Amino acid sequence: MIKHLKNNWLSLALAVVVIISLLLSWLVWTNPYQYKGVRRDNLMKSSQQYTTQSMGDVYLPTTIVRSDKHSKQYSLYSPEKSIVREMKESIRSWKLGRLSTVKKNNSDVYLSYLRLPNTIMLSYQNAIPTMVFNETFSQSVDSDQVSRIDHILIPMNGRNEVYLLTDKNYTVSRLRISKGNINKIIKMQKDARKIPVEFKLVNGKTEMTYTKSFSLPTFAFQVTDMNIDTLSTNLLSSNHRSNISSAKSGNQVIYSNGNNRKMTYNKSDDTVNYSYVTPNSEKHSIESLYSTFYNYLVKTGVQLNNVRFDGVDYSQHSLSYRTFVYGFPVFNEKGYSSIVMQYKNGSERIKMSRFSLQVPLPVDQDSVKLPSSSTVINQLRSSEHYKDIKRMRVGYLWKKSDDKNVVKLTPTYFVKYHGEWVNYEDLTK
Repeated sequence: MIKHLKNNWLSLALAVVVIISLLLSWLVWTNPYQYKGVRRDNLMKSSQQYTTQSMGDVYLPTTIVRSDKHSKQYSLYSPEKSIVREMKESIRSWKLGRLSTVKKNNSDVYLSYLRLPNTIMLSYQNAIPTMVFNETFSQSVDSDQVSRIDHILIPMNGRNEVYLLTDKNYTVSRLRISKGNINKIIKMQKDARKIPVEFKLVNGKTEMTYTKSFSLPTFAFQVTDMNIDTLSTNLLSSNHRSNISSAKSGNQVIYSNGNNRKMTYNKSDDTVNYSYVTPNSEKHSIESLYSTFYNYLVKTGVQLNNVRFDGVDYSQHSLSYRTFVYGFPVFNEKGYSSIVMQYKNGSERIKMSRFSLQVPLPVDQDSVKLPSSSTVINQLRSSEHYKDIKRMRVGYLWKKSDDKNVVKLTPTYFVKYHGEWVNYEDLTK
């Protein structure tokens, strides 16, 4: 026996090392307490941050509003978790049944549903096609009956129904829930932070106004700048073959793969413009662009964890996507936080930047107190620019810091002015 052990000591030692390694690995992943300074939940969060976002994640609603039993409304957000993503997963397990139209072309009734007591409402900045709703929430709503959706209204009083609201023609549609647990939705929003708001109809469009002054935290994020050669390869290569040429012209570098694909990189502001002249056989309806442009988003290689659909321009056949932080949009004067895609006159175009927000960082700064919407509107009324302002929303301003790899995000109001979102303070100076 001893002789046998001596002859096989190396194999036995190797087996012992493997067993110890497996045991230590098991302890790291199952021990809920600290192990060498790293918590398991932090490890999990880190791994989840870079998972590929599905089409349904990119086209999630961007606003959650809770109406209590007295019709007082509160916008919900959470720095700790994505409430809307959790709600999406719950709704995907529902089975939505018969669809019926409740009311149409009546603004008073429509407004009453926007303020319906004891409800949770998920809202988009711009309406989405019903086929995108179906893809996002794993449903099969008839798009011939409801073509676009602005709001998803969920009563909390056990009615077992969902309302789909469409700003155009003030349409309210009702869906029966034949299978689903609303109680999970109720629990998801209990620990969220609340801001008093109220829905109004302004020029035929739903507007969420902030009824009182409120505070929002400031944030800092690490910035990732994508390698421009990698981006050009991602966008210009076709059929896994790369035949890309480049040429410099002043501050610009122009990449091309022939006559039909071109990408221009502007070194002075780190923005990118891409164009692809499609073959005559390729045609796109506005509805098909949602999936086509999502595929382009994936192809760019940009991390999509914080990217959401943010708007549509039907006349220009363009969709815009934007970085969101804890439910609030991020804006930058150079467009660093947005991606705009367009299909027009047989050409697909993309406008974006190299930069994207990645890792949140601790910031030693107090929260910022913002005024109510009515106070901001009164300030803007005294401005000569007021007549050209179309819409208003709260978001975060992307600012440079002393560290070029870090940006600070400061909350403020933004207004739609001459087709662009600008800091309202720039128009009141």
